[in-house]
Amino acid sequence: MKFPRRYHSTIYGNYRRAYLRCGLLTGVLLFLYILVRHLLGVPSEAPESFATDGILLAAVFLLTLLYRNSLPDKRASLKELMLFGFGLSLVASLLYGLLLWGFGLAVPSQAALFAHATTGAEVTPEDPQIHYWAAFAAIVAAVKLAIIGCFGAFLAAVFFKNDNPQKQ
Repeated sequence: MKFPRRYHSTIYGNYRRAYLRCGLLTGVLLFLYILVRHLLGVPSEAPESFATDGILLAAVFLLTLLYRNSLPDKRASLKELMLFGFGLSLVASLLYGLLLWGFGLAVPSQAALFAHATTGAEVTPEDPQIHYWAAFAAIVAAVKLAIIGCFGAFLAAVFFKNDNPQKQ
């Protein structure tokens, strides 16, 4: 009877610092989409949409590739790229949710629009519980984007890994 061999991988870079930086950049980029639409007078109907999903997935793929290319010998394992991508997605979605919550508190009409899009309820900007609706929309958007981002991180890690474990 042969015992299974334990998988042993090498981490080549400081993925924690990289996913914090890249996650902050991606979270701000996601929020800028909402802010620019509001400033142009065409507010976003929902806190998460195909556009925000696309921005997040493009950022995850691009930043994963840039992270891998910044490593020595441009080598990265599946595990390292998965950790980087998951961290990036979670930081970005958390920051996006927090910024969205603050924006919903500052602009009640946007929070009412988000509440209507996520629940279908008729909410007005004068609603006394508008701050709860702003928090609800931000939490829903953050959770949905975290799930989509982690799925994109998995795909990016599979596509961009280039360090295979050695056979013994």
